[in-house]
Amino acid sequence: MLEDLLERGEGNRYLERTYRLLGWRILAARGGTGLTGRMAGLAREADTLEEYETARDRDLGPVLDGLESAENRDP
Repeated sequence: MLEDLLERGEGNRYLERTYRLLGWRILAARGGTGLTGRMAGLAREADTLEEYETARDRDLGPVLDGLESAENRDP
């Protein structure tokens, strides 16, 4: 529901930050292997949301951009 509000543009900057913060903390609490495991590790190592997002973009940006591209989405 929160994600739907943000996608429709009905949220505000505080709601968006809260969404990002929750995602970071949930990811830090989980484990995993592969890409999820690497992202979880970065989340655990970060002291702040901004530190996590910077590390994620630096280390995994090209991979994540490729996964989010239109050509990799189901029709």
